[in-house]
Amino acid sequence: MLGAVLATAPTLALAHGPEAKAVKARLAPLSATLDGINAQVQTTVAPQLVVANDSPRTLEIFDQEGRVFLRINEQGVLADLASPAWYRSQTAARGVPIPEGASQDAEPRWALVHKEPNWGWFDPRLRTDEIEVPHDMEHAGKPAAISQWSVPVRLDGEESTLAGEFRYEPLPPGSFQSRLTSDPEPVEGVSVSLAPGTVPAVHIHNQSGKPVVVADAEGRAHLRIGPGGSFMNANQEKGEPQWVKVAGGSRYTWTEPRATYGDLRPPEKVSQAGRRAQVATWSLPVTVDGEPVAVKGVVDWLPGEQVAAGGGHH
Repeated sequence: MLGAVLATAPTLALAHGPEAKAVKARLAPLSATLDGINAQVQTTVAPQLVVANDSPRTLEIFDQEGRVFLRINEQGVLADLASPAWYRSQTAARGVPIPEGASQDAEPRWALVHKEPNWGWFDPRLRTDEIEVPHDMEHAGKPAAISQWSVPVRLDGEESTLAGEFRYEPLPPGSFQSRLTSDPEPVEGVSVSLAPGTVPAVHIHNQSGKPVVVADAEGRAHLRIGPGGSFMNANQEKGEPQWVKVAGGSRYTWTEPRATYGDLRPPEKVSQAGRRAQVATWSLPVTVDGEPVAVKGVVDWLPGEQVAAGGGHH
């Protein structure tokens, strides 16, 4: 129901992904006023709110200063392209450049960015990278709540919130790590890199002057990087893509579930061996100027001791 969401970023802000900290953003049960709304918090390179609206009503999402920047209804997802929050919510990075004409006081410019009534975004109110775990809590080694978070919303004029807790959850005895095995520069002027995380982030920098297109799991064109910025295909059906510009520049980063392992734990024989092991391979359908290029990698399991030795624990 709730798929991965593309995210723009001029640089990758998180060095180690969500395994680097044991602070997690967790969602509380939704209020009865939000009947027909489904929501999740997914941790990729950072906590990400993912919402689906199965009701005939319009759900509006407010930014930190009380301005609506997203609307989700039967028509799909509408974004206020004049709102700085729209651009900041597309990435886990800090210091995102805001395009000319977008400001907190600018007149709204609503545009359809997705034809289905579901969306995900990196809401800064869910950031965990600056939350410290109290020493006594960490020493006890048991899950516990640290503080609260909330995101104001409105459903057909009735105000409510998406809310939850920041929790300390002791790190597991190991982690999965995706890595790139194909050429990091598959074509001259095009570079590919990977940022680790529960769901890793793929970063493409296109200076070739040719369009780089990434297909979705169904083989449909989903993302185009350059020339002239980065674009998302708003047409979820067959036929010609309907490109919506979501970022300027020649760089784009998105969280990629196809580069993950499909289970929460490794195979038993891998776990019992107690050493690093490859557990999966992955590949992405990418073309440069219509010609397919190899973007592929593997997923390794790292036991807890090896994660700690590599800096994965604090």
